[in-house]
Amino acid sequence: MNTDSATGRVPEGPTGRQIITFAPVDDATATRELRDVAGFDIGTPRGLDDPAAVATNDVYLDKLGIAIVDSAPEQLGALSRALGDSASPIIAVEPEVYVYPFDTIDAMDAPPTPMADDADTDSDDDEVDAAETYVDTDTYAWGLKAVRAVPPILATAPWAGAGIRIAVLDTGIDLGHPDFAGRVLASQSFIPGAAVQDGHSHGTHCAGTAAGPKSPPGTQRRYGVAHGSRLLIGKVLSDQGSGTSGQILAGIQWAVEQGAHVISMSLGSRVAVGQTYYTYYEQAATAALNAGALIVAAAGNDGWSPVGAPANSPSVLAVAALDQALQRAPFSCVALNGNGGEIDIAAPGVATYSSIPVAKGSYGFKSGTSMATPHVAGVAATLARKTGLRSRALWQELVRTAVPLPQSAQEVGAGLAVVPTRRRPVWDYQPMPWRPGPIIDPGPLEPRPLPSARR
Repeated sequence: MNTDSATGRVPEGPTGRQIITFAPVDDATATRELRDVAGFDIGTPRGLDDPAAVATNDVYLDKLGIAIVDSAPEQLGALSRALGDSASPIIAVEPEVYVYPFDTIDAMDAPPTPMADDADTDSDDDEVDAAETYVDTDTYAWGLKAVRAVPPILATAPWAGAGIRIAVLDTGIDLGHPDFAGRVLASQSFIPGAAVQDGHSHGTHCAGTAAGPKSPPGTQRRYGVAHGSRLLIGKVLSDQGSGTSGQILAGIQWAVEQGAHVISMSLGSRVAVGQTYYTYYEQAATAALNAGALIVAAAGNDGWSPVGAPANSPSVLAVAALDQALQRAPFSCVALNGNGGEIDIAAPGVATYSSIPVAKGSYGFKSGTSMATPHVAGVAATLARKTGLRSRALWQELVRTAVPLPQSAQEVGAGLAVVPTRRRPVWDYQPMPWRPGPIIDPGPLEPRPLPSARR
């Protein structure tokens, strides 16, 4: 399926295909149900032998218990009737939808932020002065200062995410960028006919914010939060900036199979007021959590509008964007829908400096909840390294250690995500009680209703 329109505009709405979510059953039972109910002959259960085939073929994602099919009207009717059959393992039949990046300013058009001297006068790393305006310096991007990933805070927070794998599902990455030499552990394209190489710039920018190097060889300004972590790159958006929810699901399964600890997704689609989450995203997010991976996703850039999908899923951490004064960016979506549509946490997302493909200038500025999300992914990696926490426990600690902001939780959630410091040593860690139930060890997918990761 070609996800790019002839006009160059990112398509929106349903693609015409369907995504089928199954209750916990073995793979043979799921694929047999597809054949018996609607005549889909997917064959033996398979995952991602041909990753790009998810865009054009009927595919069963065996680690998620989800099928993506191109259905005729009569097949869709048969699937819908199966939902009312208590004996059927099918729990949801929902449309595949187009997705796009959640950034607002192109790297080549964004004005640079004002520069400041490198002198750092902050002495209290337990509070944030919400009246302070952060600026870039010659040695670091303002977002790193805001999340406490640069000196003098770094002297008391040396964890850089070493040993942690951050999966960035986006437009790919510039594999020839010198800042990522030896940093990408694995990469895979889910876009038919397209290599992982980033022809857009969004993916390279997000990967850089999450895990750019401590000392970039091409610039003196550091921009990566978790510079000790390693990257897994899944190209799920085309070079024109579009993809489908089915390709996102395939990317999630791949990231889980690659051992990701944090999955960063600066993308999604709009939802209406009152619209609930997609069951397939929630099932995929739950599967990721059960495998030890936390999904962090952008809330969306439609201003005072509901959090987009997949960030509106209860088991996906939704990220809002902040400006240089730590105020909610006007474009950042808010919590208008419940049942998963809350904002969980916030991070820098206005005029953020990071890497872009060498052919486009190597470095540039972007704005969006897309840019806030990899800041949180990087913070999560440093916290995972320090505490050893994973999955739901890592989520809870991210929220617990966030710095409260003057705005409401509807706008910024628990507040500003920040890297850990020695003032909260590992042995002093006291986990918050998980609600609605205890932390779940990795295991089979849970039946609906799926557990909520919200507070």
